[in-house]
Amino acid sequence: MEKDNLIQIKRLSNDTNYYNNVFKKTEKIVSVIFYILSETRTDRMSETHIDSIKDRSLKTHELSLETLSLQPHEISEGLLQFQYGLVALESTLRIASMARVVPQDIFMLLTDQIDTVLRYINNHYLQNDGVSVSELTEVMVPKSGAQQSLKSQSPAKTPTPRQRRVSVPAGDISTDAYLVYSQLTDRADRIKTVLEAKPQATIKDIAEVITDVSEKTIQRELNSLIEKGQVIREGERRWSRYSAKK
Repeated sequence: MEKDNLIQIKRLSNDTNYYNNVFKKTEKIVSVIFYILSETRTDRMSETHIDSIKDRSLKTHELSLETLSLQPHEISEGLLQFQYGLVALESTLRIASMARVVPQDIFMLLTDQIDTVLRYINNHYLQNDGVSVSELTEVMVPKSGAQQSLKSQSPAKTPTPRQRRVSVPAGDISTDAYLVYSQLTDRADRIKTVLEAKPQATIKDIAEVITDVSEKTIQRELNSLIEKGQVIREGERRWSRYSAKK
């Protein structure tokens, strides 16, 4: 029974979430980059940047493919190498954008997608390999005397043990933590739980955990919590980051 409570990361090639949210998304990013480059006029100034982007894109795709065949004990190191590849690709695109080889709006679109992949890997695969669900929850259990008195009551009148607010370890907004926090039904409590686990979170960070509502809905809820003094916002617009007020 104890083993059933552990959520283990196995071979990534067998992980549907990883395949769809990391590997296939990276494949699409690389495909879009090559399509854009094929429509870009080349000259002496741009040729060096274009060749550099192509080489970096192919290397990133190669690293992505390699992660699918990693053994369980190699996953953490392999994913870190893949993340370095994504960061290098983003840096190469940034330089090309500054040189006006890649349009600014295209650069922003691509880097936004790269950032999504990076955050997904970090939030879901570079946490603890095994997390006991029982370790993440706090349940108020009736005392032994109260349990004895409850036995004499009919099942219909037996009160249900009241669950305390879910406690998620700081920095953990992984799938494991989601399984626990999702027991909350109040949207505001769910958002505050995520912010307590990961201070300075963006709306996209929250949306990766709270998947049953839109980012606009999360934004409205955050605004309400800010007005109530329960959440603090730092930065403006797309650079805004949110934390639960202590």
